[in-house]
Amino acid sequence: MNQMSSYHNLAKGTKSSVDKNTGASQSSTPKNEILIVDDDDLSRKLISRLVSKEFDYEIATKANGIEALEYAREHIPCLIILDLMLPGMNGFEILKKVREDQIFDQTKVVLVSAKSRSEDIERGFDLTADEYITKPFQPKEFAARIRKLLTKAA
Repeated sequence: MNQMSSYHNLAKGTKSSVDKNTGASQSSTPKNEILIVDDDDLSRKLISRLVSKEFDYEIATKANGIEALEYAREHIPCLIILDLMLPGMNGFEILKKVREDQIFDQTKVVLVSAKSRSEDIERGFDLTADEYITKPFQPKEFAARIRKLLTKAA
């Protein structure tokens, strides 16, 4: 099965995204939650499906950078999976704001983007991304990289 058809097959089976707006307390301890931020519906569903299949974490999704940052500040996820090209605020800007805010000291950030130029990857790591994964990616490799980060966080 080629890469794109496996993407489509995984994304098709995704349940509707959960968007929790319960107003969690502003504790600096990350919740057992993963925030997935991508403006592309198919990518968001694919990543959500992969994560929910592999890991026992609550999952929230956002398609807009500003909404994602607001949500993250309220809920403090343990992991943010972040696309770079987003409306409202791009992934680099979000990463920079997350790293400036002490409430996210224990939050891991994974950049996932079609931008595969070495300058973009270097910039992501300079802004202290924990991981940079280029699209399209292999689902098993993606899961292994996320597992490594979640295991280090635990």
